[in-house]
Amino acid sequence: MLTAIRSSLLLLGMIVATILYSLPCVIARLLPYRLCFRFISSWCAFNTFWARLVCGVRYEIQGLEKIPEQSCVIMSNHQSTWETLAFPGIFPTLTWVIKKELLALPFFGWGIGGTQPIALDRKAGKRALSELVKDGRKKLALGRFVLLFPEGTRMPFEKPGKLKAGGFLLATKAGVPVLPVAHDAGRLWPSKGFLKQAGTVRVIIGDCISSEGKSAEELRDEYAQWLTQARQTLADQQAAATNSK
Repeated sequence: MLTAIRSSLLLLGMIVATILYSLPCVIARLLPYRLCFRFISSWCAFNTFWARLVCGVRYEIQGLEKIPEQSCVIMSNHQSTWETLAFPGIFPTLTWVIKKELLALPFFGWGIGGTQPIALDRKAGKRALSELVKDGRKKLALGRFVLLFPEGTRMPFEKPGKLKAGGFLLATKAGVPVLPVAHDAGRLWPSKGFLKQAGTVRVIIGDCISSEGKSAEELRDEYAQWLTQARQTLADQQAAATNSK
């Protein structure tokens, strides 16, 4: 019962924050991009704080020092809403790759549109892939980091999804590295389900994976291998934390 109450308070706070932020986020588009992004990402920061306050969802990061100064493509597994809220506060100025239909959502779409995301129609096939590479290269040239979830959608904690090649193609075409990221947010904040469990989300940031001289498939395979190892590390850390209680 207490978990349900806390999860309800989390949802209520997020809804209120989204409504209150929506109009200022539209006005913030008049600011230089970095200032606009900083303002809009403060909405993400509030929700992350609210999740910690009412539901006890905390997080720990390993490898912050591995974030490069130059722009790159950030690749992460996708398990919940948590990472979309937390990552803007962890990484430098981002550009999200999102589903185009999200921009049509009242309030939320108005805000996320100010971050100048790469909005793709997933039904467009090769045209969407071409737009990802074209727009992604422009964003990277501006010094922004491009964040992708190569699984394409949120996957259950215990069931990773198949990695799509689009983001890896972008990295090879732009000549930038991939920054690999893994987390276990789905353990506390599941992809499907209302209840949020108290605990600590663990995030691992790995060494950049060079795209030089590699095909998109080779780069994807290298990331997949790293992700498998990182997921095992996260599982081992969670088991050790459980056993120590």
